[in-house]
Amino acid sequence: MSGGGLAGDTRLPEKGLGLALEILEQVARDDRGASAAEIARAVGAPRATVYRVVNSLVRDEYLVRRADFSGFLLGTRVLELAAIVGARTRPAHAAVVERLRTETGEAVHLFAFHRSGLLVLDEDAAQPLSDPDVLLADPTRSAIGHLWLVAHPDRRLPQAPSWRTDAAPGDVRAIHEAYAVRGYTEQVALLRSDRGCLAVPIHDDAARPVGAVTLSTSLSRVSIAARHVGALRDAARALAPIGALSDW
Repeated sequence: MSGGGLAGDTRLPEKGLGLALEILEQVARDDRGASAAEIARAVGAPRATVYRVVNSLVRDEYLVRRADFSGFLLGTRVLELAAIVGARTRPAHAAVVERLRTETGEAVHLFAFHRSGLLVLDEDAAQPLSDPDVLLADPTRSAIGHLWLVAHPDRRLPQAPSWRTDAAPGDVRAIHEAYAVRGYTEQVALLRSDRGCLAVPIHDDAARPVGAVTLSTSLSRVSIAARHVGALRDAARALAPIGALSDW
């Protein structure tokens, strides 16, 4: 970490600390690199004041300018702090999910269910979700959405407001029938034409599905992905404590 800091004449005034934190939050929300003008509009502060605080944050390595000078990104000091906090707050499920990723060599994601939709607990950073907006909007387009429909057979819009697309009764019936045979759900080329996915449920003590571990792979490998179902089920049993996060 840099030996510099907010010392001497470079120290932000007390009244500027709150604004500095707001600015850091706005930059963190925009992974493209927020411009100073965009930051000023977002925080509702005078542009000249925002420029002054941004320049101070850049000087002390809390922010960094994009190479093309079009905006600002989080700097090394923020990233180092985040790494320290992350190491101290490593979730209990992390070791199980990471082991599964290593064992299968495929994209593995962890979800929890709530009454209105899905919560992404652990997205595979190396192989992220291909279309999270669609996945979280339409339960018929993903294996995890199919599994949510199995777990909540009577919940429809507007009872489940996170879903923007309702599932037709015939589709739900077919999903239930396929799940009854396999014990897991599957989708092929519904989110992306070149990808498929399996979802294995995580049950609570009352045997209710409260989440799922999913495995996504290329379309050419979907037919052999079932060989990982045993590992997915072992992981699901180890991950059963996430039931406490479910909002039934």
